[in-house]
Amino acid sequence: MCHYDCKNYINLDCEKGICALTKVMVPIDGEGSQACPKFRQAEKCGNCKSFLNPDKHGVGTCTGLEKENWAYASCGASTCSGYQAR
Repeated sequence: MCHYDCKNYINLDCEKGICALTKVMVPIDGEGSQACPKFRQAEKCGNCKSFLNPDKHGVGTCTGLEKENWAYASCGASTCSGYQAR
């Protein structure tokens, strides 16, 4: 688990973000990117029960809405009506 996968992570640019709880800058990956004890799983397509068959690039099929379509695993799903956490 990384900060990037946390509900409290606020993305700033392609390299870093900030923790909404601690207000500390954190990298997206590499050293220092591991999640802290206050980690809360973010709502992302890849964490949804309806996200199926992702390929090596993280592109899979969303089956949770009226019409099936492709989706990225990293896509935010906090406002998706079909989202169901795994």
